[in-house]
Amino acid sequence: MNRTTDRPGAPTVFHERRTYRRRRVMDAARVAPILVLILWMIPLIWPQTGDGTVSSATALIYIFLVWAGAILLTWAISHLLADEVDEPPDSES
Repeated sequence: MNRTTDRPGAPTVFHERRTYRRRRVMDAARVAPILVLILWMIPLIWPQTGDGTVSSATALIYIFLVWAGAILLTWAISHLLADEVDEPPDSES
């Protein structure tokens, strides 16, 4: 079969690389709070009794590291989004 007749309907949509990248970074910004919340809730499922118990000091260190990671993640995302705003669009002449 011919490539042009395989898929009738709307043509393939092409997005600029910059636009596509910005949208993916915005998607990451939307998912980041959910990811951090899930990571913060992991100590709730750690065993409280028995041989596999986790000390409270270890749990606090884990929570602090997740908190620090969340700060770095949001900084990186905001930095990427700010870079996209600062760049002038390509002018087509």
